[in-house]
Amino acid sequence: MPFVTGQPEVWAAAIIHALGTINFLLDKSFEPYVSIDEINDFFGTTKSTTGNKSKQIRDLLKLNHWNNEFSTKNMNESNPFADLVMVDRFIVSVDTLPEQYQQAVKQARAEGKDISFSTR
Repeated sequence: MPFVTGQPEVWAAAIIHALGTINFLLDKSFEPYVSIDEINDFFGTTKSTTGNKSKQIRDLLKLNHWNNEFSTKNMNESNPFADLVMVDRFIVSVDTLPEQYQQAVKQARAEGKDISFSTR
């Protein structure tokens, strides 16, 4: 586990950076916004070290945008993929599926799982 070595300030900055990255915290067009420089100034860290550790965290935890567990409520509500599902390797709108399949999608996603269907 990489967290057992290194300075706690670096890991703290990297955690904020990693979570901020998947939630667009570092994007000026979103609210709230914070710059990478502000994160590093607060923790007394450098851009390269924070960025490298942030990447390690995102890779280790498989963090991506709209991650069910680590995205903010606002991000989850604005997820452009929430109403889509794979059926026979095609992307379709969930509301085009029969009700029982719509419910299966809702249940799986409520449990933090992904789901797809095959008619073959």
